[in-house]
Amino acid sequence: MFETSVFLTILIGLFSLINPLGGLPVYISLTQDMSDENKLKTLKKTCFYIFIICVVSYFIGVYLLNFFGITIPALRVAGGLVIFRSGWQLLNVTHKKEISGNLKEESDKKDDISFSPLAMPLLAGPGSMSFLITLYASRPDDFYKGLGQDTVAIAAIIIVSFAIYFIFKFAPRLMKYAGQAGLTSLSKIMGFLVIGIGVQMIISSIAQVVKNIFLELQHL
Repeated sequence: MFETSVFLTILIGLFSLINPLGGLPVYISLTQDMSDENKLKTLKKTCFYIFIICVVSYFIGVYLLNFFGITIPALRVAGGLVIFRSGWQLLNVTHKKEISGNLKEESDKKDDISFSPLAMPLLAGPGSMSFLITLYASRPDDFYKGLGQDTVAIAAIIIVSFAIYFIFKFAPRLMKYAGQAGLTSLSKIMGFLVIGIGVQMIISSIAQVVKNIFLELQHL
């Protein structure tokens, strides 16, 4: 079914882009001095903010782009490049690490780190936001199909938010059993998927531009 394929695309794509497994070491470092109660409170707020960021990006992002005069093909190319870079970093195990120092310094100055730096930019960053904006831009014109995509998009965002909650809640156990080597291997697999998403976005944009040029030439 249409909804099933869209749901799996959003779920796998969004989870790979956010990559909570890659953010585990950074999260543990930022919250190591917190009590268990404060950790849980911060985690709940972080997941809520991630949900809000994703939903706003999906529904409102296109209109913000129109306001600034940015076309969808331009966003797809830019977003594809950002996503490709994130995937490349995952394959080389540098994703999340390159900003961990700055995040630690920033978090030391804040009482509440749930929105920044945890929710954004550590987890819900430019890659996931551009992915959702592009997804909404390709939303079917048919009312029921469009509504179906919106429904499964929200469902996928909710599932990813809950997945982040449970992964981070049991972070010490995951680090203990999976180990850094296991998390690195999973991050590389996600990196491969993320690179594929980025390349596909770029190819789709270029193909659409070429198609539009060809159609315009036909009308000359």
